[in-house]
Amino acid sequence: MKTFLSESVDFVVMSDNIHVLAVSKTGDNGYPIDQVVEVAVFKVDLSANMMESVYDKVVKQDTSVWSDEVKDRVKDLYGISPEDVEEGCNEDAVAQDLRELLQDKTITAFDVKGDFMGHLKNEPYALARKVEVSSAISSRSSFVYRLPSKQTPGPEGLRMSYKAILPDDPAGIGESAGAYEDAARASAILLELHQRGLY
Repeated sequence: MKTFLSESVDFVVMSDNIHVLAVSKTGDNGYPIDQVVEVAVFKVDLSANMMESVYDKVVKQDTSVWSDEVKDRVKDLYGISPEDVEEGCNEDAVAQDLRELLQDKTITAFDVKGDFMGHLKNEPYALARKVEVSSAISSRSSFVYRLPSKQTPGPEGLRMSYKAILPDDPAGIGESAGAYEDAARASAILLELHQRGLY
């Protein structure tokens, strides 16, 4: 069964193969105010109970225009230095990679609103009409662990949920931060929810 969101984004209920996205970004306001600094994608096979990393790139941005607050946020929240960002991959090339990788695929994220709707559906990524979007993992994980009322489902909310739902750290990432680690966390939560019949 499909319903439709604005901007012609397909929203689907279920697929056996889902690509899970995570985006490290300079803020929570979305495009065009904030910039993407890292994108990671895991492919999750729900029927086989398997997940694998299929994409992870730091995105080059001009950090000379960033405030100290933005530099600190990116370093503290994602473990990415301004030097890492300056040496990253060209954003247009990352966008092209993602369009090719995700064309006609079903995608989700722990925070679909922040990661996909806030950034990847917009230019230069322009994925809105190229993918089918499944329910946000956070919308289903709340059946197992409810975030505190003032906590958003962003990276901090994802990490809190992962520790609560999967305290044994099956993804083996410990306290590491970044889009790769967050995509691994979200994928592991997705598999756990699927096993419990919640996704």
